[in-house]
Order: sequence, then structure tokens, then C-alpha cells
Amino acid sequence: MSDPVLDIADLTLDYPGRGGMTRAVNGVSFALQPGQVLGIVGESGSGKSSIGMAIMGLTAASHAKIGGRLRFQGRDLPGLSPREWRALRGDRIAMVFQDAMATLNPVLRVGDQIADVFRYHRPAMSRREIRAAVLALLQRVGIHEAERRIDSYPHQLSGGMRQRVVIAAAIALRPDLLIADEPTTALDVTVQAQILSLMQELIREQGTSMLLISHDLDVVGDVCDSVVVMRHGVIVEAGPVEQVLSTPQHPYTRELLAARPQFGAHHAPEVQHG
Repeated sequence: MSDPVLDIADLTLDYPGRGGMTRAVNGVSFALQPGQVLGIVGESGSGKSSIGMAIMGLTAASHAKIGGRLRFQGRDLPGLSPREWRALRGDRIAMVFQDAMATLNPVLRVGDQIADVFRYHRPAMSRREIRAAVLALLQRVGIHEAERRIDSYPHQLSGGMRQRVVIAAAIALRPDLLIADEPTTALDVTVQAQILSLMQELIREQGTSMLLISHDLDVVGDVCDSVVVMRHGVIVEAGPVEQVLSTPQHPYTRELLAARPQFGAHHAPEVQHG
């Protein structure tokens, strides 16, 4: 087996507060293999999004303390300098957040925001080459009339189209790891299905590994190969997605499944491999 893209062992995350340090993640361990789609599922406050932020190096502003092992392609992420982080983030590791409107700059055209990825990480590209690459990306993520939409502002696009723009920016440089934090929560059910199908197709084409953070077991069951179930900052269950969702061993996993009885009736036979 090849080396994991992401190697996490005994990870702890502590955040400062009025009463001292609060532990949001406690002793979490898992590995993500090349091309694998791993889901992290749990309720709000379970620590799942904190893991994603730590992998992206976005916990410094909150003065979080990281313990344990957190490695990407053999590199110790907490040990990276700000310059090394800037080179890595957006190029080899990218993230899709749930709120596209908050992610996108409201006063910049969407094409320019995607182009920024190329300008920063691929400075040798000409303006013409960058615009052509951005147009191709918009078309690839299913935005119709891309030649016109490339000059639109975020508020001129629908929620689904804005999320497609965010995905286009995230996959622009064909990252080795894509982190998707509740990427469809703000969208209606039909658009959710379209976005998830798009992400599956893109990561298969590019050989990208994906970490899908979600509270929705239906989504995890449809998209992921493996799943980690978290509660109160710890992993309570982990394994292949079909196994965990069909024969859950932990009471908390069974509670999550019981809260969504439609999963077994509609989704279980259609579990796909990412």
C-alpha cells in the first residue's frame, strides 16, 4: 500500500477560553489513502470541523494548541512556516466551505477570484492563459454560459452556482487533498445531489483524496469509502462506510442512524465508492 496522503495520530486540539483551555479534539487517529474519500460525521460541536481547520493551518488565529501527529504526504503540518503554508494551501491542499457567499469576495468578479489561484501559484502563466483556464474550470463544474458568468459578481449567481465557483477555485491546481466542510448544507436537495455528484466525478478524474466533513449520514453513505464517527471530540466508531452504516457497533452511531430512518430505505442499496 502506498503512503497515506494524510496521517493523523493522537491528535489533540485545545482552544483558549475564559476558563482556560478547552479540548475540542482528543486523541483522534486516522489515515487517508491516495484517491480515498473519508467521511467525518458527527453533530455540531463534535470537533470534526476543527480537524479540517487544523489540516488547512487555519487555527493559528484562534491560538489553538495542536498535539499529536498531523502529517500531509510525510510533512509535519504544525511545523510549517507561514511561507511554506502559503505555498501548500490552495495548491496541494484545498478546502470547500459550506457558505459560498461568505467564502467569495462580494466586490470581486468570480472569474478574478478563481484567477487569483493561478496568479499566486502559477506566476509564469499569462493573463490570456489564466482566463482560458478559468473558463475551462467554470465549464467543467457545470456553469452554463461561462463566458458571461466569468465576469459576474457573487450576488448575481444562485447559491448552487456560487458553490460551483468555490469548487472550481478549489480544484484549479488539481490538489492532492480536498477538504469539504458541509459543502451542500446551504443548498436545496436537488442542487445538493448535483454538487455531490460533481465532486465525486472531479476527484475520480484527478485522483484527489477527499475528506468530507458532514453531519448528514445520507451524504456520507452516498459519497464516502470509509467513515469516522465523532462525538465530543473523540472517535467512537470508524470503518468502511457500508459496514459502519449497516451494522453500527456504537450506540451513538445507532442514534444518528435512527434519527434518519429514510437512509436505510432509500440510500443503503445505492452506496457508491468515491
